Amino acid sequence: MKPFVFSLVASDTTTGRDWLELARRAEGDGYHALYCNDHLHQSLTPFAALAAAAAVTSTVRLGPRVANAGLRHPVGLAHEAATLDLLSEGRAELGVGAGWLARDHHTSGARFPDGATRLAAFTEALDILEPLLRGEKVTWRGEHYTAEVDTPFTTVTKPRIPLCVGAGGPRMLALAAQRADVVSITGRALPGGGIDVDDLGPERLDEKIAVIREAAGERMAEVELHHVVWECLVTPRPEAVTAAYAAGMGVTEDRLRQLPGLLIGTAGQVAEQLLERRERWGISQVSVPYSCAAAFAPVVARLAGR
Repeated sequence: MKPFVFSLVASDTTTGRDWLELARRAEGDGYHALYCNDHLHQSLTPFAALAAAAAVTSTVRLGPRVANAGLRHPVGLAHEAATLDLLSEGRAELGVGAGWLARDHHTSGARFPDGATRLAAFTEALDILEPLLRGEKVTWRGEHYTAEVDTPFTTVTKPRIPLCVGAGGPRMLALAAQRADVVSITGRALPGGGIDVDDLGPERLDEKIAVIREAAGERMAEVELHHVVWECLVTPRPEAVTAAYAAGMGVTEDRLRQLPGLLIGTAGQVAEQLLERRERWGISQVSVPYSCAAAFAPVVARLAGR
C-alpha cells in the first residue's frame, strides 16, 4: 500500500486575500497539495491562482486538477506548468484531462467533439506534453496538433514535472494507466458533457481499478491512484447527517458509507473509511473540497504519510 497523500481542491474564492489564506492553511494543516479546477464559470483560472499561492507557501505542491486539454494547446499547457514549476521552486504538478464539460466548450465558442475525437486529440496532446515536461525539445505533426518547440522550457523538477491524468471511461483510464504518474479516477463523461453519477458507485470503481491494473501492467507499482471526495462532512455527531443524506439519496446508511464520493463521520470514522477504501481499491491520494479544509485537518494528522 502506498502512503496516504491529502490535498485540497478549489474552484472559487471571494477575494484574493481569501485565496492566499487558503494556500497558507493548506500548508499549515499538513496538506500535501493545493489543486485548482479548470472551468470557465469559476472565479479562478488555475495557473494564475497557483502562481500566487506559490509566493506565500514553501512546501505545499500546486497544480490544476485537471486542466482542460480540449481548450488548451499542449505547448501552452507545458509552458504554464514549467512557469509554475520555476516560480514554486519545483512544487508544480500538471493535471490534465480531455475536457468533459460541454459548458466550457460552448462558453468559449469551441466545438464539443465526441468522446472518440477527444480521446484521439488527448493522446496526441500527451505525446507533445511528455517531452516538454522533461525540459526537452519537441516537433509534432499530427491530425489534431502541430508543435515546434526548439527552445526547451525551463523546469526545476527532474526527471519531469509529475503528470496526472483525469479519467472516467475505460479507454481514458487505460491511457492514463500507461502514461501518467497519477490516475485521477472520476465518473464517466456523458455525451452531453456531464458526469454519470451512477458510474461512481463502489462496484463500478472495482471495474475501473481492474482496467487500470490491466493497462498499467508492470508499471502499476509506480502509478498513484487519486480520487476526489465531493462531499466531506467530518463532525462529532454524524448520525443525523448520515440519515438525512441517505434519505435524500434514497439509499441505506450502509450503502451511503460505501459511496466513494462521500465521507461522513467523526475524524476517527472517516479515517477508518479511508483505510478500508485503500485496502479495497489502492487509492492513496485523496482530495477534499477546500471548504472543509479545517474540518478534515484532524484526518490528515491521523493518516498523512501512513
